Amino acid sequence: MSSIREQLDEVLRRRGEYRPVVEEEIDRWTRIGQLVATLGEAAAPDLAGEPDPAQPVLGAPDTAEMAAAVEDCLGVLATVRARVNRGTVNIGVSGRARNGKSTVLQALSGLDDRQIPSGRGQPVTAVRSRIYHSATDRGARLRMHTAASFLAEVIAPYHAELGLGRAPQSVEEFARHGYGHVADGLGPQDKPRLAPVLARLQEAQEAVESYRPYLTGETRTVDLTDIRQWVAYPEPSAQAARPYLAVRDAAITCAFPLEDLTALGLVDMPGLGELVPRAEEHHLDGLRNDIDFVIVVKRPTDTNSMWAQEDARALQLIGSVCTTADVRDFALVLVNTGGCLPENIAALQDDLDKRLNNASGGRGYWVVAADGADRDAVRDQVLRPVLEHLALALPRMDRAAIEDAVRVCEEHRERIAEQAAAWAQRLRAAAVPTSTEQSIARAEELRAEVAASVQGWVDTLKGRAADDFEDTEFYERITEVHQEVRAWVLDGFGQGADAWRQRALNRFRVDRASLPFASAELNRIRVEMARRFSAVDSLLSRRRDEYWAGLAAALGPRLTLLVEDTAGPAQHVLSDLAAVLRDAPEPCPELAETLGFALDVRLDYRTRALPRVRRALEVLLPEPDDPAHDSGPATLLSVPRTDEGAGLLLERITQLARQAAYDAQGVLAQEPGTTAQVLFAYGEQFEDAFVRAESSEAEFRRLVAGFQDRLWPGDRTGPQSVSARVHRLRHLVAELRRMTGDARVQRPETERRTR
Repeated sequence: MSSIREQLDEVLRRRGEYRPVVEEEIDRWTRIGQLVATLGEAAAPDLAGEPDPAQPVLGAPDTAEMAAAVEDCLGVLATVRARVNRGTVNIGVSGRARNGKSTVLQALSGLDDRQIPSGRGQPVTAVRSRIYHSATDRGARLRMHTAASFLAEVIAPYHAELGLGRAPQSVEEFARHGYGHVADGLGPQDKPRLAPVLARLQEAQEAVESYRPYLTGETRTVDLTDIRQWVAYPEPSAQAARPYLAVRDAAITCAFPLEDLTALGLVDMPGLGELVPRAEEHHLDGLRNDIDFVIVVKRPTDTNSMWAQEDARALQLIGSVCTTADVRDFALVLVNTGGCLPENIAALQDDLDKRLNNASGGRGYWVVAADGADRDAVRDQVLRPVLEHLALALPRMDRAAIEDAVRVCEEHRERIAEQAAAWAQRLRAAAVPTSTEQSIARAEELRAEVAASVQGWVDTLKGRAADDFEDTEFYERITEVHQEVRAWVLDGFGQGADAWRQRALNRFRVDRASLPFASAELNRIRVEMARRFSAVDSLLSRRRDEYWAGLAAALGPRLTLLVEDTAGPAQHVLSDLAAVLRDAPEPCPELAETLGFALDVRLDYRTRALPRVRRALEVLLPEPDDPAHDSGPATLLSVPRTDEGAGLLLERITQLARQAAYDAQGVLAQEPGTTAQVLFAYGEQFEDAFVRAESSEAEFRRLVAGFQDRLWPGDRTGPQSVSARVHRLRHLVAELRRMTGDARVQRPETERRTR
């Protein structure tokens, strides 16, 4: 077999040369798939929102069709990758249960019932195994399920097959799930098929504690003497431990009883006809991804000596996967004659000739008759001819599989490229503004929007500054404060008349004069009255806060989107907005400075009213600053140092205080109009500086350039939406055309030289 081995080794070597090429193609089609998905999302209409005027312009092609094409390409490439990544020539052994599949595997591998169980009656092989020839290694590696993969790949198919709805989401939930009532719900037509399936599921539940500890997802290494419990159903007399349920697949290595053997792998394929959910699906996966050649075992017993519909179905499955080569190159029907009557063997062979191969002409399926338990017969009559065949057939089968993948990818590439080109032409025809034009238009829109809103606010300030506008609230507050001050004066300046007179008389006696007390009292009263009139400060502060609130409203709602917290005081909103404009990626210093000017409104009692109130209170000065030119109340303050004199002094000082309070009230009565004029002037200045300053136009453009997404969040309507979406789609379609327009599958250098 030396020359056969060398030929097969060369096949494996050439396969390896394709690995980087296939991986590169898979990576490229994966990226194309991601790009197609992004395109689909970008072009899809917003079904939950308003009608999108951009949609007629976009005219999106069927990205779902593109996505299906990508999946098709990735599917054929995945099959090719599995083929070129195989470091062994893999022969699958298939067939219906109880036809000697395990016996043939034993003959080929040299293993026995302890490693590849076989038996009479029920099927015994529970786990799909791969058996690899190795002159040095002997053992088994078991890839274990995780709890999640066990539930998804083992239990969920049972639930789907039985129509039980959602499968358990944890092993604990599976262990306590009630299946006892399910049999009662099976109809008479379904019961023969589904009752055994339900029994298998209940067996798995009853034995859950025997395999739950092994659901770790790890790879376990076991000795071949211990492999049976991990890959076979238990014998009827054994305890109900089922550790095989935790095994995802098994890889066994041992020395095959053959000389001068190439890297060979045997795949124990799931038995056809077993009442296990998805058995056929697993069979197809194995054919597609793991197998270079299939031996289909058929054992002609008394009840199995004819080529049945189930046998034909097995070959149909093989043919559905082997689309790039003649299935006769890919499969062999092994008539397992071991222990069979000659008449049954002859009956099957005659049936194969007439019903399968049609002896009247044409190339038939490859049929070999041999005792599956006779290792020499299997070696000489089955394995050796198969390897000789593969030494010649595998190169063309590999080439056909690769050429088919190239053809599929090329057809889809051309189709997607055509669709992308047509889409690009449609997008080019869409007359939409450039991003720069869009940004300028939005800046102009924002500036006009702010100008209109701020002008409306300034007009409100102007109306309040008019001569005929009366700030009733302000007037009422001034009157209220004046009444409070007057009441304080009439109450002996808060002490009561008797107490005040007694205090004055006591001081007269100490000073032996009335003027010192009178001067000190005037000073005290003047200071206190100035303080008491400061109660109007709260209303001045309110007018300033109203000014800021009006300005914040006039700037919004667009500009206030730049501020994180808009629920706080308007002063803070404006201050935060100024900081955003000042520290923006494209700073707007003049706009920020204008906001700072608006925040610097001086509108409080001490700044606005106190200077004039102080002048009204000068009547309470004990003597004028220039006695030579002005006369003060000094002459009125000189009274007899008696009880009657103290009363007279109280009366005179009270009159002076009432006059001062009246004059202060008159001063404050002018404040509403003055305040309104001040706020109007501030507003006019802000409007001019923010909207019409020389730098305003440029800074509004910077503002939009830096914050367009925040100023128009989620904008899906209008020409701006059309522009943004079309520009993005143009970029994505151009990228798709680049990826599909200039890329063909690159072949390995050695193949290019031989073509």
